[in-house]
Amino acid sequence: ESERRDVKEAQDELKEHERVLTSINQKYKDVKNKMEQLSDETEQLKVSDSAGQSGYNATLNLQYLDILFFLKLSLDCEAKAKEICPVRQQVDQSARCIDAQITRLRQKISTEESSHGDKEQVIREYAEAHSNYKSKSSQLRDLRKFIDRLDHIMIDRQDRYKSMRRSLSVRCKLYFNNFMMQLNCSGSMIFDHINESLSISVKPPGQEKNNVNDMRSLSGGERSFSTVCFILALWEITESPFRCLDEFDVYMDMHNRSISMNMLVALSERQHVRQFIFITPQSTSHMPKSEHITIHQLQDPEREAEEE
Repeated sequence: ESERRDVKEAQDELKEHERVLTSINQKYKDVKNKMEQLSDETEQLKVSDSAGQSGYNATLNLQYLDILFFLKLSLDCEAKAKEICPVRQQVDQSARCIDAQITRLRQKISTEESSHGDKEQVIREYAEAHSNYKSKSSQLRDLRKFIDRLDHIMIDRQDRYKSMRRSLSVRCKLYFNNFMMQLNCSGSMIFDHINESLSISVKPPGQEKNNVNDMRSLSGGERSFSTVCFILALWEITESPFRCLDEFDVYMDMHNRSISMNMLVALSERQHVRQFIFITPQSTSHMPKSEHITIHQLQDPEREAEEE
């Protein structure tokens, strides 16, 4: 850009000097023609001067005409100079110095053109670079808009995800507590999404005001029942085509097992489009009757080692 500005200024200055030089040459030609014309007129005056005018008067007339011509020429040059620069400039250089400057500027322009190409080539390369710049700027602007749009989409998805996670957590807590109330127990859950942890507390009947929340204080049947309630709560808030439980009632007494089986069958009836598989070594004679339930009873395994 700096080189281009220097070349442009040098070209402008050279054009101005050339224009002034052309004007001076034209004025010189006009003066020369005028002098030749005056010379011819002087010869005619000398020939036609029958009254005996002396050569001295002819010389005075010639000088007078020359003075008028150069005065008019000076006024014309001053008027044209004011068109270019209204304020008169003090010229402290001779014509030879100005010619040297013109020659030096021409050499500088020639050097710049040999290094960077001629004016047309520089203008063409500049136009191509400017067009490429505008194209890339447009692409960059579109990409920034697309990135901003993606940012808004991601923020919206994060908000929706957090809202759904909060809703699922609340529903899971409510379902778990409702299932625990089938055994007159009080249950609660604490979800810590930041640390990705879950704390479950169960209070047996009569201990609702007790602050002990250790699951290890429960009996085996109560822990098994709490586990079933937790799994049922998860099934209520999640989607999957298959639900399986294996030996969930091993440590339960008949009362807890009956309540658990009724809860499982009720859930399977509500979600009959899914397949539930319950595996238990206990008797299935007390299972609730339903057209959606199919019982597959396997034969007892042979225990030859025990018989021996």
